[in-house]
Amino acid sequence: MIKSSKKLFWITAAFLTAAVILFSALTVRETAAPDVDPGELFQLILRESADPDNMKEGSAAKLKSLYGLDRDDYEAVFLRVPSSNMDAQELLLVRVKNSGETAGDSSASEAMIRKVKDAARQRIEELKNTFSSYGIDQMALIDNAVVDARGDWCLYCSDKNSEQMRAAFRKALK
Repeated sequence: MIKSSKKLFWITAAFLTAAVILFSALTVRETAAPDVDPGELFQLILRESADPDNMKEGSAAKLKSLYGLDRDDYEAVFLRVPSSNMDAQELLLVRVKNSGETAGDSSASEAMIRKVKDAARQRIEELKNTFSSYGIDQMALIDNAVVDARGDWCLYCSDKNSEQMRAAFRKALK
């Protein structure tokens, strides 16, 4: 009786271990974004913008001043800022660096994604404070701003077509 109990215990333990490993592998596969060309992804999203010509390329210094982020901390960064300081239309696409974590341990990447999302949300609040008293048209952009993340990518956009831009982002990273 004791031998059969021990045998049943080890079989159950082996089964549960296999189940946990399988579940972990499936979960990681579902949340990982496909490997896409950063420039192509950016262009797909930018094409959905209501007025891409109203934005200009943002520098590393602009990224630091608007979002508090250092370009060198990320694998890829694409920033478009308004051509005029009277506009609130912006686009930020960031790919965090893959720090070589093992499958299932993506805490470093998650922390970097969280940092970018927090910076984008802070930017939205700053824009609201700037435009709340006089920029009715701009407030509509800000109120419809999107902050999203998929895999190791993070998107922020403040645009008339923010939802279409998010859809392009999500479709490319399915």
